[in-house]
Amino acid sequence: MKISFKWFFLAFLADLLSLFILSDAVGALWAMAWVLFAMVLGVLVIVDAGDTLSSLGGVFATPSERMDAIRSTPWMLLVGVLLFLPGVLSDILAVLLWLPSARRRLFKKPVATTQTTYDAHYEETPTSSEPHRPVLLEGQFIEKDANKHH
Repeated sequence: MKISFKWFFLAFLADLLSLFILSDAVGALWAMAWVLFAMVLGVLVIVDAGDTLSSLGGVFATPSERMDAIRSTPWMLLVGVLLFLPGVLSDILAVLLWLPSARRRLFKKPVATTQTTYDAHYEETPTSSEPHRPVLLEGQFIEKDANKHH
């Protein structure tokens, strides 16, 4: 997918135009306060993303928490850069990307929906006289008595 420079330039111009519309609606002083607040918030998000990546979720973090930190850090860096850019459209996009649920909706990441019940871990035996026996999963084992024959 090739995106040319002109699309980035047009997006930047639209973002600046949204800032001019905001300043016309609420006044230049409030628009300047919006820009300064968003820039400071953007810098704080970037610094926090860097701290998260450097610590990788902390010493006592579980492996899944570390993977979540690694997955979310690039998004947080993008959110910080978008907040740092002056403009209303980039700030709205940053807020949408900041929320994990909105990211999933925007990018339609397929989520595996599996329901695990207690019975899913057991398999049916061909005859009804035998009780259920557990399904062997990878990494599990069942001890068998050498003297006992099944």
